[in-house]
Parts: sequence; C-alpha cells; structure tokens
Amino acid sequence: MNKLSKTEIINKKQQALDLFKKSSFNKAIDLLNKIISEDNEKDYLCFFLLGTSYLHERNLELAEKNLKISLDQKQNYYNSNHNLGVTLQLKGNFNEALVALKKALELKPNNTGTLNHVAECYERVKSFEDAKKYYNKVLEFEPKNKIALKGLSRILIKLGFHKQGLDYFQKSAGLIRFTRQGFEIVS
Repeated sequence: MNKLSKTEIINKKQQALDLFKKSSFNKAIDLLNKIISEDNEKDYLCFFLLGTSYLHERNLELAEKNLKISLDQKQNYYNSNHNLGVTLQLKGNFNEALVALKKALELKPNNTGTLNHVAECYERVKSFEDAKKYYNKVLEFEPKNKIALKGLSRILIKLGFHKQGLDYFQKSAGLIRFTRQGFEIVS
C-alpha cells in the first residue's frame, strides 16, 4: 500500500468531511479509517467525524472509542463531548453520559439540545428534581420546545403533580396542528 502524501491526506480529509455532510456515513467511515491509518498527526477532528459517523450508523462501541480518542487530543471540543454523551446515553450509561454532557454544557451553557439530553439522563436515573431543573432551563430559552415540555410533563406526573403535568403535556401536544395535508408546527 502506498503512503499518502501530506497534500493527499488534506484532500482526503476534505473528501471525508464532504461525505459526512452528505450523510454518507459508511463511505466517510471507510475514508476516515484510511486517513487515520496513514496520517502520523492523529487529528482530533478525524476521530470526531469517525465517532460521529459510527454514532449515526448506531455502532455505539466504535462511536464511543473514537469520540474518546478525539477528546484525548482536544478535551474542550464541544461536539465530541456532546456526541460522546449521546452515545453513552444510547448505551444506557446515564451517569457516564452526564459527565460528558455536563462538560459540553461548560463549553456551550445554553445549548438546548445538550440541556435536554442532561435532563433525560437525570430522568432515567430517577433524579427527577435535577431533570425538572434542566427541562425548565430549556424552556427559558425555547418556551415551545416539545422535548422539554413532554419531559417536564412526565416528571411532574411522577412527582405527583398530575394537573400540572397534564397541562405541560397539552402544551406540547398543542404545538402541532393537524391539517388535511398532514400536520404543521404551530409557532
């Protein structure tokens, strides 16, 4: 096998990024593995793209492995922390997921997607007050966020506040209006 030149590696990295952006994850995985095997400068971004591609393909073991390598090289990379948290959450490792997701929140404190994942993890470990706190934080930024509204509804019902929980559930359901053509999001 011929070694890739520095210029070829740069071009291949751009090709891999383009494949990733087009959601061609299997092709991106193949190309990224080739780049990683031939590039002496183990680039955190390649491992992030590889881990995230594996995440999209639901190969959670390889997603976790590559996202951790990315973080070994650049600890304060928001995207690797977030995606590692999501990977661990999907694997059912909620406490480990919380560590990665909270690191992501240190880097981007108001990211509603990450806030929702933190709340969901707390809900899964039955730390309902913490889950409630994070769902409420999402709603501060996005009052019509369906994930947070539904999550808060579940939490309130579990805590015994049935009427409030049902109110939040109705709010989340009211964000979609059914029409003859299907449905639309109510703004």
